Amino acid sequence: MSTRTILASAAILCILSAQAGGAPDAANALPAGALKSSPSMYLREASASAIRWQAWNPDTLALARSLNRPILIDIGAVWCHWCHVMDATTYADPQVAALLNSQFVPVKVDTDERPDLDEYYQNAAAQLTGAGGWPLTCFTTSDGALFFAAGYLPPRPGSGPNGSGGENSSMLPLLARISQVYATDRAALEHEAEATAAKLKSTPSRNLSAPGGLDGLRAQILAGLAMSYDRKSGGFESGPGPRFYDFPALELALAHGFYGHPEFTAMALDTLRKIAAGGVFDQLGGGFHRYSTDPDWRVPHFEKLGYDNAMALNAYSHAYEASGDPGFARVAESIVRYVNRELLDPNAHAFYSHQDADSFKGDDGSYYTWTIAEVKRALPADEARVAIIFYGMQDKPALAPDGRIVLRRAISPEQVAARLKIPLEVARQKIAKASDAMLAARARRKVPPVDRAVMTDRNALMADAYLTASAALDDSGLQRTALDDLDFILAHMRAPDGSFFHVWSDGRSQVGGLVADQVYLLDALVDAYQYSADEKYLAEARVLAAIIEKNFRATGSNLLIDRDIEDAGTVIGQSPQSAQVFFDMPMPSVQATMAIAAAKLALITGDDSYSKIANELTANAPAMAGAMLSNSVATVGLALEYRANGGATVAIVGLNGDARGAALWRMALASYRPGKIVLRIGSDHSAASIPPAARAMLESSAVKGVPLAFVCAGTACANPVATPAKLAQVIRSFGVKGIDKTTVANDGPALARPPM
Repeated sequence: MSTRTILASAAILCILSAQAGGAPDAANALPAGALKSSPSMYLREASASAIRWQAWNPDTLALARSLNRPILIDIGAVWCHWCHVMDATTYADPQVAALLNSQFVPVKVDTDERPDLDEYYQNAAAQLTGAGGWPLTCFTTSDGALFFAAGYLPPRPGSGPNGSGGENSSMLPLLARISQVYATDRAALEHEAEATAAKLKSTPSRNLSAPGGLDGLRAQILAGLAMSYDRKSGGFESGPGPRFYDFPALELALAHGFYGHPEFTAMALDTLRKIAAGGVFDQLGGGFHRYSTDPDWRVPHFEKLGYDNAMALNAYSHAYEASGDPGFARVAESIVRYVNRELLDPNAHAFYSHQDADSFKGDDGSYYTWTIAEVKRALPADEARVAIIFYGMQDKPALAPDGRIVLRRAISPEQVAARLKIPLEVARQKIAKASDAMLAARARRKVPPVDRAVMTDRNALMADAYLTASAALDDSGLQRTALDDLDFILAHMRAPDGSFFHVWSDGRSQVGGLVADQVYLLDALVDAYQYSADEKYLAEARVLAAIIEKNFRATGSNLLIDRDIEDAGTVIGQSPQSAQVFFDMPMPSVQATMAIAAAKLALITGDDSYSKIANELTANAPAMAGAMLSNSVATVGLALEYRANGGATVAIVGLNGDARGAALWRMALASYRPGKIVLRIGSDHSAASIPPAARAMLESSAVKGVPLAFVCAGTACANPVATPAKLAQVIRSFGVKGIDKTTVANDGPALARPPM
């Protein structure tokens, strides 16, 4: 008998009010205040609840076994709106609290603090019921094996939004039924849990490999992007549902476009323009909200996550380098202003993880939204009129769930000028004044809280993005911020074995063994070396690469895994490596990012062992990622794009401190060429550091004492150049292949340029 049948048919033998009011000893069996000192803001907030929430750890599992109780695991995050709703309604209900305290072991998990647990239970829930997302409500046996899962649950039937919630989809009847079945027919629940755990233990299928191996997979991923591209709204989805940014897919489209496929460049640039004009981008304060609730990027979920904004900053910086369109630079600068203002710790010089959507109980992003009356009160009449038109507040406005208006760039400044019959420069000035005044008015509202936990994976992604932006925007301060951030991680978050902890909060580093932290940090360290020429970062990168190879590769496999620590004896620890490492979920694929970082190290050091590692890491991709949607394995596609077309090295040779050499170096970093490596070879370096072909040219060069730049691709090098303008031209053209005929294009008319 299945869990669903059991829960639907089991009689409730106990009266809920009696359960809610009785069993004080059973409730007291759970330690009080277990989450008060948690590094997670989400867990600390829950410590004030009447529910005696516990943390996930071996002691909690042992407690569940000793009390002979099932476990309820609530997985959420401080930025999750519906998690707050569930805390304020369902978990605030006295009967729910009494049942959980007396009949269950309630556990809170922060998805950001423990992404490994979240990944396991998201996969398990998908296998069992198709549930997913946040909040995720899991019922498990005392060893953590899942037997029932759901999303948001109101406290009782009919008490949810618009009267939602039935007997099988509201908390009180569900708790009573599970408690009763656990007491009378536990074997059936355990059978269901064991079956789900067994599915997650099974070896991933390798029967769906892409034809043609890695080259075939690359062609398949690119064809999938072309076929799934939404020409109306941008992005790589279709249908009426929510839209995610898919920044790795946009990076892949930009990269493939550079190598002779302008229609892919058009897809990327068009999408980036559309999402920056939509309500998903904070038009006043900068930064991207989490995702769009509609296909046209109009109404977001209002939380802002550090990793989304890191990936966005990287993509917009590259788009500016690739196109020269100053609009992309303005978006990148706006993201930087937001991050510096809200997410950068001024003392530690590290980045916080995210910002909540809600400013107060029952809120849903009202800090960011407006009414026309509020605009008219905040601005002079002429500026208010401009703002109302420019931000789309009258004509089919984008409305948040509470009916307030979400700002978007509905028309261009040129269209504002034409509609109001004013000069374009006047229109621009009025838009700027109106925006500044609205931002100042908004600043007087209660600001949504920021989670001040510092997380290695988020910081590594943000530091890397700041490095990219420093070159694209010619802002050395961004590079200094990035290096300060990496220095903080290196100094404060290192574990005894040389790997890095996941979370730093209140002066403590915690949660070790997560492979994503190691891999993203490795990639950032490799790039820090290119942008700073400081050998310290290269040395740290080589040490970390060796640790990842030793401790984070699955036994007998090429796949990267989290290292078993405290969960080794649970169903979590028994779940083997899986194809998840190939997916962008939602941060870039760990497996592909490691392959990219290893390939960079091979080019920088000339050590072929790194090339071997990169090849091993991608070897299983056709079998394990070939059946997935292209936008979910785009970083794999990017690794394969670099493998096919990348490999260019730009070496700047000259005396340290020479302004001419520094100018060449800045141009090399700022010139868009996907997969390139930039080396700064100063007077204190051996000529052996230069690629062999360039070394021969340098030794025979008639120009002595002048800084030179060498661009090499494969075994060939272009003639050395001495001016930044010429270097930019050579970087963009030398050794670039023509169109790859194996790439399948969309069957619609190709976009020769981004639509206007």
